[in-house]
Amino acid sequence: MTASQRESKSPTKRQVFGALFKLSQFLISFAFFLILFGFIFFVFIISRAAPPDPVPKADGIVVLTGTGGGRLETGADLLKRDLGEQLLITGVNKSISADEIQSILQLSDEMFSCCVTLDYEAENTFENGKETANWAGALAYESILLVTSSYHMPRAQIEISTAMEGIRIIPYPVPLEQKIDTPWWGGAEKWKGLAREYGKLLVTYAREPGKRPKSKTPIPESEKTP
Repeated sequence: MTASQRESKSPTKRQVFGALFKLSQFLISFAFFLILFGFIFFVFIISRAAPPDPVPKADGIVVLTGTGGGRLETGADLLKRDLGEQLLITGVNKSISADEIQSILQLSDEMFSCCVTLDYEAENTFENGKETANWAGALAYESILLVTSSYHMPRAQIEISTAMEGIRIIPYPVPLEQKIDTPWWGGAEKWKGLAREYGKLLVTYAREPGKRPKSKTPIPESEKTP
């Protein structure tokens, strides 16, 4: 076989670039469908999220502030039901006073002063996790009831479990309030918000590979080994 014949049988630069282009197209399409499938799964999971029934007692209760009404009231109700010793509200807006928070919670002066901690430092979910870990660690807590919106729960669980390894998190999701004039499919704003949250969740997974939301319930005293 002559040199010219060998060269004619070896792939040309155009063929190599063409193969690489097709491969990159396949990988991009595959990644797109993975992300799309993940988003559908994310929406499915949060749409089925519900508080545990019955609600197990934990060492403490943590409420993450943010969009979604009813979080503070839910946390206060759990505290009144003696389902946790202390209540941490993390990410409180600096413009809101403690008196205003107490008014929303509808707690007595005695219960508010003894059992409620307001965190004004955290400004995002990552910092919520750090502040929760500091609070739970200082009180030697091993389990918490976590109150936040259903769509926000997966990311909140990851951030807290990353900041404090081994803590048992009992999710208590609060559903988003549906406005009267909202269409049956939720409206554009709802889906934009879900897409943003899903994007943030992917970033969290990328930052903490292998992490998954933990939702372990406390081990009953009867099942603990002496």
